Amino acid sequence: MQDPIYNRIVNTKRPSVFAACGLVLLAAIGLWASSLAASLLPEDSALTAVNLIYYLPFVLLPIALYARRHPGLGDGMRLNPLPVFPTLLLAALALNSVYLASALAAIWEAALNALGLHSPAMAPLPDTSQEVALAILTLAALPAVCEELLFRGFVLSAWESRGTAFAVGVSAALFALLHSNLYGLPAYLLVGAVSGYVTWALDSVYAGIVYHTIYNAACLVIPWLLSGQSAEDVAVTGSMMFTLLLDAAAFAAMSAMLLMSLRLRARTRGIVPIPRVRRPLERREKVMLAVALLTMAASTVIVLAV
Repeated sequence: MQDPIYNRIVNTKRPSVFAACGLVLLAAIGLWASSLAASLLPEDSALTAVNLIYYLPFVLLPIALYARRHPGLGDGMRLNPLPVFPTLLLAALALNSVYLASALAAIWEAALNALGLHSPAMAPLPDTSQEVALAILTLAALPAVCEELLFRGFVLSAWESRGTAFAVGVSAALFALLHSNLYGLPAYLLVGAVSGYVTWALDSVYAGIVYHTIYNAACLVIPWLLSGQSAEDVAVTGSMMFTLLLDAAAFAAMSAMLLMSLRLRARTRGIVPIPRVRRPLERREKVMLAVALLTMAASTVIVLAV
């Protein structure tokens, strides 16, 4: 009887690392194009329109075209049904992540402010229930679906033959870098890592989509319910730092408990991680990855300079 880990590595068809890095590069280029489009649109509709301009042609369409030209990627991308009961755990995990990310972001912002950096202006929040509903569709669900298909469906799968934990880390790092937001780095790393973990633990990319969508929606709805107070906007003083550290520790502990329950479920169903396998990248893979990283780094520097 063959080792199931060996079968997972050898017999599962996956996107190539070169293709995955190429799709990330295309997404990074799309950010530049959509930013240009934003400057030509009315301010009140720019964010929604830019998301449509960006995610559909620069993220979702390339994924669909690649999958069509390379049939049989369903198992590698984990296009498997999501059980109903774990969805409740994903919802609890996503809501907990919002407050954990808030505490981490406040601590991180205080550190960056001490270095003389200043956070960019927040995007305007929706005012009415109709605007909230539209924002949930275009600013929460659409990004979650497209980004999870890219980073957990493609990037995680492409790198997973080198180890599941390693692939989760790579997908989380590239996901965070693509957002070109130094102040949001802790939140993006958190969401990217948890999305990758739940995608693996439940063996379904839809787990990452559900978690990510609820997280995004909560980041919109909670500030709206709080009359415009940002869920990640905390004015940090010296006396508040200890409280924030306690909050972060408490929410991290709750997240760990929820993730452990998913880990136990995965173990009982024979879902095992692929161990770390050190394998050098091919030359063209190194070049594609380097260009993608440089493009995303340039975007971050530009955002900080503006």
